[in-house]
Amino acid sequence: MAVSSCTRGPDEAVIYNEILARLDKEFSADLFTINSLSRKGSAPVPGDDGMYIYYDSELAFQRDYNLTSWNGLNLGTLAVVLGAMPEGVDGFNNSGNSRGDVLKVRGRLRYVYKGGEWLNIRHTAPPTAAMQLATEATEGSGPGAVLRHVRELVQRTPASSKKSSESLIIEEFRKSLSLIDLGIARHEGKLLFGTGWPAGTYNKFGTAYRDYASQHQFSVFNYASEGSMENGHQLQAGQLDFALLQSDVAEVLSKGWVAEYQLPHPDLRSVASLWPEALHIVTLEGNGIDTFSDLQGKRLAIGSRQSGTRYTAIRVWMASGLTAPGISQIEEIGIGASIEALESGKVDAIFIAGAIPDPAIQELNQQRLDVRLIPIAQNTLTRLTEEYFSYYGITIPERTYPGQTEPYQTLGFAALLLTNRATSDEDVRTFLTLMVEGADDIARNFYRAGFISQDTARLGIAVPLHPAAEQYYAEQNNNINGAPE
Repeated sequence: MAVSSCTRGPDEAVIYNEILARLDKEFSADLFTINSLSRKGSAPVPGDDGMYIYYDSELAFQRDYNLTSWNGLNLGTLAVVLGAMPEGVDGFNNSGNSRGDVLKVRGRLRYVYKGGEWLNIRHTAPPTAAMQLATEATEGSGPGAVLRHVRELVQRTPASSKKSSESLIIEEFRKSLSLIDLGIARHEGKLLFGTGWPAGTYNKFGTAYRDYASQHQFSVFNYASEGSMENGHQLQAGQLDFALLQSDVAEVLSKGWVAEYQLPHPDLRSVASLWPEALHIVTLEGNGIDTFSDLQGKRLAIGSRQSGTRYTAIRVWMASGLTAPGISQIEEIGIGASIEALESGKVDAIFIAGAIPDPAIQELNQQRLDVRLIPIAQNTLTRLTEEYFSYYGITIPERTYPGQTEPYQTLGFAALLLTNRATSDEDVRTFLTLMVEGADDIARNFYRAGFISQDTARLGIAVPLHPAAEQYYAEQNNNINGAPE
């Protein structure tokens, strides 16, 4: 490999060796060789003497490997190891890659010059984007102008666990905007697809699917909901046409939840199982928490009121046999606010139900060396998996998250696509067909779409299938088996 020198940061040889070492140590030994690597530029790190180095590279598989497998390390972990976004890795196949296949990577590494050499910095906060300033000029005073300026205000104000009159106003604005957008989309005749928080996995998939569907003249609106519980309620009420829910939330809503005075939702219907998820319980070293029982008496963030995280956290707590925590020990807040509360010391541990790896936990682990995952005891997992069809025990492999040196035992479930039984057969069939047959294209914008397949489409489903989905799967099985249609 030709090596070029550069006074602004390390040269290609240093970058080459760093990437190769990361791949072998933090992902899988001898899985890749580096066919080529080119240094594309550099930029100073705001606020310190570090340097960002941008590179392009081609990695060749040395053995067969599936980066969208439901088990094992996947593309989400590989991207972090390479200093890339999942969207910056091209060439993976949803059905698995073969020996000799090539990945094209666009990544970024951070270095600092110390002791006469360039040292790679792994655990560091990501650069903070300059906050976009709101325009002072008001272009008109009609409803559209007011809506535009409120939206700008909400977009530049992150969710926070700190309660103040201003944060409460922002939160109400955020909720109102979602309802307004939902009403406009319904008025325009779009199918309403409930996903999740704007920065979350569900919402990112909703955006990628919406964009793909629009290319095929299928108009879908991606509704940024609070989470699985809200999605289920809205589906039952006929306010949404499709939605993403955790499989355990879908099961309990369909059957009812006595402890929360929740009546059954008989109109919910399943369409497909999409990808595996798990409950993550996260703390910081020094908080005195090593096992699940150590959570007794601690301050906890368990997810927002309408989220699937909150539901799963309560289920696990009840199954563990621990005494219910007092109201003053519980924060019902979203992912971003939960992580802020953990880092500020407001809570001792947080619960996050999400895909594997979860992007928010990946980012936290990149910033800190003291992040710890709290395992769930085997007797608790056994109790839950025996009682509820949607649950299974899962061991998240070491290296899934930066700095994770041990396998992590926790509760697994799946992300499900649901609809209402009143949704037309044509809409369900079109939605499902585009999602399954377009998985490769959708995965280019959101890689988890690559987990969607015929083999896993009905895993973890405890809610009756919509008739159109049932017919679709029957036809696919007939085609595979060679039976006449």
